[in-house]
Amino acid sequence: MMNQIISDPAFRTLGDANSLWKLCCHEGVQISPRVHGAVLTLDISNTQAANWHGELRYAPFEVASSHKYTVVFSARAKHAFTFSVWLGRMRAPHASIVPEENHFGEKRMTAAWQSFSHTWTPNATEPLARLNFVLGQIDNVVEIKSIRLTCRPNGAAGAKG
Repeated sequence: MMNQIISDPAFRTLGDANSLWKLCCHEGVQISPRVHGAVLTLDISNTQAANWHGELRYAPFEVASSHKYTVVFSARAKHAFTFSVWLGRMRAPHASIVPEENHFGEKRMTAAWQSFSHTWTPNATEPLARLNFVLGQIDNVVEIKSIRLTCRPNGAAGAKG
């Protein structure tokens, strides 16, 4: 059985006080969001070459080490750059909850729409987990759509490693 985790895949609640979607900016990075239809456009500026200085986060939700988690989304950027997506703790220490060899890694986003998918097998249960898109490497315009985060018990039919 597969469960959907993201309750707002069209970003309609982004900016609302109770939204699970948040923009996290560090070291002066600024992110201005716009939602048109189900596409989120992020104008990212004042970057300083560190991806984690500009983040799109979905949290909190519970992660169980007995499940596999799959993120699927489409994205494009005005200027090609590398980005990553990770599954980790929402509270300090903001550590990953997957083994090193199971990270999403750095992928290249280009001006053409691309589909991305990754499956994690957590090595810890975390009651307050977060899904983070780290996007603050360069001043850019990034668009994201069709985002899904699902989970299924390890060993379930159709689960991918």
